Parts: sequence; C-alpha cells; structure tokens
Amino acid sequence: MTPKEAANKVRKGQGPNGIDRIDRPKIKGEQRHSHLGPGEGSPAISIDGTWKHANGLTNKQADFLREAGWNV
Repeated sequence: MTPKEAANKVRKGQGPNGIDRIDRPKIKGEQRHSHLGPGEGSPAISIDGTWKHANGLTNKQADFLREAGWNV
C-alpha cells in the first residue's frame, strides 16, 4: 500500500482507530505524516518515524503505517 492509498483508507474510515488523518507535506522539507487525533496540535508521526508533539502507537496503528511505508 502506498502512503496515498493509506490516506484514502483513513479518509473513508477504513484505517485503524486512532489515526485521524494522513497529511501531505505543506511546506518545503516537511514529510508526509499521520495525525493521531483532531487538530493541528495533535500527536503526529512522520513517514521516517520521527514524532511531532508526542509518541505512542497501538500495534494496529503501527502495522498499518508500516504497510504504507512509514519507518515505525
């Protein structure tokens, strides 16, 4: 699965619980990232495995993101 396919699954409600959305980069140097809650300040993990704001994934969330190319 590609990151784009994962984003589409999450948008359709077919991703694991707790993954709110997957965003494309908005500014130069930013990576695709997955938010674990609503809002801009929610915990997020970048595709290379670095965290923004916090950390901690369930096994289902980690497996889903690994399948989509995240380095978790």
